[in-house]
Parts: sequence; structure tokens; C-alpha cells
Amino acid sequence: MRAETLVRVAAHDVKPLVIRGGLARTFGSLVSFLAMLFLFFGLYLLGDVFEHPLDAAAIAVLVAAFSITLAAIMLYFLIKARHGRRPRTTRIKRAE
Repeated sequence: MRAETLVRVAAHDVKPLVIRGGLARTFGSLVSFLAMLFLFFGLYLLGDVFEHPLDAAAIAVLVAAFSITLAAIMLYFLIKARHGRRPRTTRIKRAE
């Protein structure tokens, strides 16, 4: 065996792929697509309400607000999951 092969094997992460993957990495692209879809749908409904205020129903405003809120929650949890995975550092206690 070559020495460089041993170095690559020794540097390999010991965590399984299932643990390293996580929900944000696995479904991140799908959730971001759905979040953008909900956001644009809510903005479209609000734009329609502003264009035709006399014909607008209250349910359109509520659905638009719910859609935008759902998109914001999805994007928040995607961003939070990316920033939450930081490697832990070991703390060294000082002898006093």
C-alpha cells in the first residue's frame, strides 16, 4: 500500500453518511423550491388584492399571508440548519 493511501484513509470521517447527511442536506433543495413557490404565490395573491381592491375577498389576504409565513418558516429552518452544524472544539481546562 502507498503512504498517500494510508493518509487518505486515516483522514476519513468516522461518522456514517446517515448522520452527516441530515434533513437540511437531504431535502434542502426541495424545501427551498417549495418555499420560493409559496413566497411567489403569496406575493401574487397580494399583488392581485392591491390591483383590484374592490373585488378582493378577505380569504385571499389570509391565504397570501399564510403562504408567505410558511415560506419564511421554511427558509428560516434551512438557514438555521446550515449554521447550526459547526464542529465542536474541545476545551482544555487550565490548571490553577
